[in-house]
Amino acid sequence: MNDVDARVDLSGFSAEYLGGASAALAQVELRIGAGESVLITGPSGSGKSTLALCLTGFIPNAVYARLSGGIRVCGVEPAAQGVYDMARRVGLVQQDAEGQFCTMRVEDEAAFGPENLMCSEAEIERRVSGALELAGAAHLAGRALAELSGGEKQRVAIASVLAMQPQLLVLDEPAAHLDPRATRSVADSLRAIQRDSGLSIVILEHKPWRFAGAARRMVRLEQGRVVYDGPTKCDRPGRMRSPAANGPLLGGGEPLLSVRGLKHSYGGRGGRPALAGVDLDVGRGEIVGVMGDNGSGKTTLLRSIMGTVKTQAGRVMLGGDDVSALPVSSRASRIGMVFQNPNHQLFTDSVWREVVVGPLARGRSSQECRPAALSLLRRFGLAHMCDRHPLTLSFGEKRRLNLAAAMVSDPDLLMLDEPFAGQDLERAEDLAGLLGEVADAGKGVLLVGHDPDIMAWCCHRVVFLEAGRVVLDGPASNVMAELAGRGERDYVCSV
Repeated sequence: MNDVDARVDLSGFSAEYLGGASAALAQVELRIGAGESVLITGPSGSGKSTLALCLTGFIPNAVYARLSGGIRVCGVEPAAQGVYDMARRVGLVQQDAEGQFCTMRVEDEAAFGPENLMCSEAEIERRVSGALELAGAAHLAGRALAELSGGEKQRVAIASVLAMQPQLLVLDEPAAHLDPRATRSVADSLRAIQRDSGLSIVILEHKPWRFAGAARRMVRLEQGRVVYDGPTKCDRPGRMRSPAANGPLLGGGEPLLSVRGLKHSYGGRGGRPALAGVDLDVGRGEIVGVMGDNGSGKTTLLRSIMGTVKTQAGRVMLGGDDVSALPVSSRASRIGMVFQNPNHQLFTDSVWREVVVGPLARGRSSQECRPAALSLLRRFGLAHMCDRHPLTLSFGEKRRLNLAAAMVSDPDLLMLDEPFAGQDLERAEDLAGLLGEVADAGKGVLLVGHDPDIMAWCCHRVVFLEAGRVVLDGPASNVMAELAGRGERDYVCSV
């Protein structure tokens, strides 16, 4: 490969965060040619997100890390070039799609980049239309970004970057918040983009089989080092470890959580319905999964139960008490919630403070908090990061930190919005096992997820939503079999 053909050229490249126990990237050798698609995989914390930030100049210009070795991207050095100029060359779609939005509406977001490039009105319209179509987001035109689901926001973020027509497209966990159907659509779009243009594509993904065929070459990172660089290996994993939800349900008595007739419409009554009369029960000792396509109402359901979304009708009962009229602060003493976006729950300047901030605010002493906090940090592989700033963690590490902070107060009901997003298989299994322990202790667990293998393995029951309505509710294996019988091949388990 000639130098002029290289979109990415890393030679002995290293990146180290202040306070990090080891380098996030260590002596990386990597070259990616013009028009080449490369799948970069590896476990959570292996350096994938750090690599993405270095390719775009965000490190060290926006997020500081000590760099060494050689790096050239699209013919320039990102650190010296700066973030603004690199945006003309490299398009980055981050795991946190919402964090890169600059406007309020879908078309405005897709037009933002071309407008800043001083494109003509006709060119902007052409780019916006084409980018939304390629990203599978054309049907979202006219919508407010605040009303979109996490997966829908991801599609708009991809479209906004494509509208800039970069030389290199970098996608950091593009399927993290996408339902299985949308994941297949994005993978098909990336294949078409790579086939029909000279665009180089880098896909950073925990589960490479999701993008089988989108890249012929795969690079695997472990502890910041390249351990494999060759033909793509995209086999799905075999059977997971013994199921998390295999213990007996506690049963008996009234459910811990009882939801009846929940209704919510964006824009108030008469607006677009998000929940259309949802009924749902969660028993003590039960893990209930909520599945469905992006925009089906999953996140809105959890937020309505927590009280962060005000419903137009319906009732929420917790442990026999009607909490429908209670503020979020009152519900939070009994419900622990992990939001879809991990950055929305990071408030302090260190991992340790993040875990104990809630109990300290409620009057508990540091000594009282310490045993539970340390136990959770060890359980989630974060104990060595106590002094790190939370925003320097990977997406998966932030997710585990959110969960530790939610669990440290021992809530009756634990609600998690896409807890497996950004987690490698080992971490996902470990997390599911922990949720099984929570259920075995008599708690209730309600979680949103997209991966059919993990959800079938982790949950006692699965509730499937379509357009804000419950269309299936039953034992996980029965619901998955029903989906398969209905021809929903994207939701079929591999094992």
